[in-house]
Amino acid sequence: MPSHRLRSGFAGVSVCGAVATGDSVTRRIERLPLTALLVASLSLAACGAPVGSPADPTRPSAVAKPSEPGQPVSGAELVGHIHNLGYDGRVLLIGTHQGLWAQDMDGPPALKAGSNFDVMGLTLANDRWFTSGHPGSTMAGPESLGLLKSTDQGRTWTAMSLSGKADFHRLANSGDVVVGLNSHDGALLRSADGGLTWTELGTPGLYDLAISQLDSTVIVGTSESGPVRSTDSGFTFQPIAGAPLLVLVAWAGDTLFGADVDGQVVVSEDGGLTWSPRGSLPAQPGALAATKTTVAAHVGDTIYESIDGGRSFTARIAGIPGH
Repeated sequence: MPSHRLRSGFAGVSVCGAVATGDSVTRRIERLPLTALLVASLSLAACGAPVGSPADPTRPSAVAKPSEPGQPVSGAELVGHIHNLGYDGRVLLIGTHQGLWAQDMDGPPALKAGSNFDVMGLTLANDRWFTSGHPGSTMAGPESLGLLKSTDQGRTWTAMSLSGKADFHRLANSGDVVVGLNSHDGALLRSADGGLTWTELGTPGLYDLAISQLDSTVIVGTSESGPVRSTDSGFTFQPIAGAPLLVLVAWAGDTLFGADVDGQVVVSEDGGLTWSPRGSLPAQPGALAATKTTVAAHVGDTIYESIDGGRSFTARIAGIPGH
């Protein structure tokens, strides 16, 4: 697969692919200079504007056929650069430059109605889904969509806050607490009321982040110098001694999964303080999602999946164009 330099910490691999391989970049994550900080904290109420509707145009995906047992399904119809992955039960969600796709086990990926926009950060909070991004060609709205929320599994989306002011390329949640990295300036923002109002926490230079599902004050992030950890809701971060050079992290219950620059998958059972190796991927992944026992990772033109807690991986979707 082609090699790409990773962008700044706030952009993360969910921005535009950003998988780095090759000798020149396997031991560090390169970072572009950050722009100026926002002048004041962002604390805006929800505006409630409808973003998507069941009548929004969708792209058919009937060309791809269900796979044979044990074989990956075809990703030929999965258009648009992949930014992120998520799980809704055993349904794999795929956020792309051209909408949110869902792949139900052995069936082909299908574009969800109402998601005709560039799906950047994506995080699921049971019946509430949060995302951000940019409007599609048929959508009215500002260039930066702020925080969007869906309560019908991604069929329709409502603008919650920060419309025109934030473009979250990373989002994570723990209950009503939502944290996000704004690509405008690299700022880390935190909401304690489900995305209605926000507090800016500075620019810690994070590449990816995950928030504890048991204690929302604990956040683990990745950076060019290694993973960092906060125990005060993201106000300050400290390096994690002895940790591998992680690129992506995903929290599932009390287990924190990580993937390093070489594709090694690791886990932490103590909130990111110590790490143990599990399985490995062919190369550094561009997106990562996890449940307690299931892990999905996008590498090149393939989405790999583990059903044994990251110990072994097989291809779930293969032949994705443009990767």
